[in-house]
Amino acid sequence: MKLKTQIKNLLVDLDGTLLGNHNVPLTIDFTKRAFKHLKPYGSWTSISKTLFQIFREYENEKATLPNHDRVVRLFSQNLNMEEAKADELLRQTVCEVFPNLKRHFFPIPGAKAFLEWAKPQYKLILATNPVWPEDIIHLRIKWAGLDPSLFESVTHAHRMHACKPKGRYYEEILEQENLEAAHTLLIGDKTSMDLPATKVGIPVFIVGETREARELKPVYARAQAFQGGYGDLKRLLSDSK
Repeated sequence: MKLKTQIKNLLVDLDGTLLGNHNVPLTIDFTKRAFKHLKPYGSWTSISKTLFQIFREYENEKATLPNHDRVVRLFSQNLNMEEAKADELLRQTVCEVFPNLKRHFFPIPGAKAFLEWAKPQYKLILATNPVWPEDIIHLRIKWAGLDPSLFESVTHAHRMHACKPKGRYYEEILEQENLEAAHTLLIGDKTSMDLPATKVGIPVFIVGETREARELKPVYARAQAFQGGYGDLKRLLSDSK
């Protein structure tokens, strides 16, 4: 494996890449707590409809509003309240629910050591799916055993207009951060969510358990893609200097 371009910037995914979770109990716990907090403001049907529409809205990559504002609009419409009140309700719900979920998360082995090695050499940007506000993302970074200051910036719901795996999400990072795609490597853990970055010319490294590190060949790729462990990633970057 060898990179064809020099990497100057690292876009680093959060969930599954730096922070693992016990998905089934997490989903159940999150859903119960969210419904309990929202129950005074709407029926089970209206709350369920709102949550479903939020997931559908995140698939829209042509939106003119940031992700947060789109969710506030749905809360306002479905729960029959002014947008300012919907915004406050959303903030209260997230702040009430998330701090109680820590037990479902755990650091991914090797991630912290890799980032500490990479920090002096690369611009680090946390490229998480931007469905949460920045303070909640910082909280979850800490659950991964990391200091949020490792990253120069994070993609969050107030600044982004699209979500993974849409190409617009990756294009927006490049534009906002003034990065060249060819000199920027995305580190993620899911081929379905992260490999599409190669469509806009961003090389990708999929971190995960694999017997042998290898180069991937997505049919739609405009950039290289690889798969391996954190040790393989470190060697790939070291060899490309």
